[in-house]
Amino acid sequence: MSKGEAWGKWALITGAAAPLLMLVSACATAHPDGSFPAQKALIGKSESEMLACAGEPKKRSASDEETRLTYHQKAPVFEESFATSKTSMPCPRHACEAVVVLKGDRVSEVQYHPTPRSLGGCEHCEEIFRACMP
Repeated sequence: MSKGEAWGKWALITGAAAPLLMLVSACATAHPDGSFPAQKALIGKSESEMLACAGEPKKRSASDEETRLTYHQKAPVFEESFATSKTSMPCPRHACEAVVVLKGDRVSEVQYHPTPRSLGGCEHCEEIFRACMP
């Protein structure tokens, strides 16, 4: 195998692997305690403040003890595939469901549920609340 052929194969392999590694490590930007900046920034906000910055949730449920606002964010369509040397490889579309838990009228917890979990997707969770950041 010539140097050019070897280089081409190496470029194809690394070109295909790099985006996968970025997706798998997408949640690696968490703070040491496992939280994300938006998760921390939302704690203590009122329901009206949440609605003002994040908009209407996809779903709202309430019980005697708490209210849950469920938001959903899908990856843009262009992220469904990525280019390799001479072609593109399909990449599973990823998304995030974020649940904001309010006790009383204040956010007490923010849960991120990326799908598929194996590919991370937490950056899409953080995007939901970008306008809520100080």
